[in-house]
Amino acid sequence: VSWSVKILRDTAIADVDQIEPQYGNIYKVVTTKPFRNDEYFEFTSVAQSLDIALAKSSMDDIAVVPNPYVGAASWEPSTVSVGRGERRIYFINLPHECTIRIYTMSGKHVATLEHQSTLTNGQEAWNLMSKDGMDIAYGIYVYHVEAPGEGEKIGKFAIIK
Repeated sequence: VSWSVKILRDTAIADVDQIEPQYGNIYKVVTTKPFRNDEYFEFTSVAQSLDIALAKSSMDDIAVVPNPYVGAASWEPSTVSVGRGERRIYFINLPHECTIRIYTMSGKHVATLEHQSTLTNGQEAWNLMSKDGMDIAYGIYVYHVEAPGEGEKIGKFAIIK
């Protein structure tokens, strides 16, 4: 006879508010079944880890969505204030720690994003604003993702207005 215990995400809480199990957490197991002699519970867990070889090969999976970005997207929130709401694109399949630099086709630096996350969250949103706080123009942009110890990825995305 064996038991199975699963820790599940609480679907009543938004994903951004979920808290992953942390080192030092204490869990209390309550049972109404009395223990017999020599009965016990034993829990074994495996910590998150980073496979460098897999991480290096995964750099090719980095992408921008939506690409091309078209002036308005149906998934963006509507707003009652002036304008059409927040504009954004996502860099996906990112390593857990990296720097994203965005350039125009002529090589002008537009913005830098620092990405740090858990191993299971590989995306970073960008609001299409330059480092100077200005809306970016339509056109083709180049991004450079640099991950310490893992590698680099260079790609392109388009903004259509």
